[in-house]
Amino acid sequence: MQLIVFTKDSKYYGIRTENVGEIIKSTKIFHVPQAQPWIEGLINLRGTIVTLVNFSKFLKEDDNGLHENIIVIMNDNQKIGILVEQIIGVFSVDSDEIQALDKKTNDNIEGIISIHDKLTNIIDVMTIFTENEGSI
Repeated sequence: MQLIVFTKDSKYYGIRTENVGEIIKSTKIFHVPQAQPWIEGLINLRGTIVTLVNFSKFLKEDDNGLHENIIVIMNDNQKIGILVEQIIGVFSVDSDEIQALDKKTNDNIEGIISIHDKLTNIIDVMTIFTENEGSI
């Protein structure tokens, strides 16, 4: 399996590449009144309107505002952008090396693995689609 690894406050996070459509640089964001606190707004992605999720706020953590990239996640015909800091790279990992976490700990984290001697949280991005239903 392959993971796209990115940072948030010097912590590493990974998303399975099978869920990623593309990675773009941060762009103009159109804010949406009365949206969920973790919804940063909407972006125009080549004529397609995409909901933009602030990754820090989605995890209910402090947001340092250092957003350089947007990872566009696809689920069927839906797209959601995730606003992240720095992209570290794409890594091939053995799924047997992933340590599963108890879902009661955090519904958004499906496991952890060591990449570049740093613990990397693997994010279950499909929970973003579930939590986003009906938000905008």
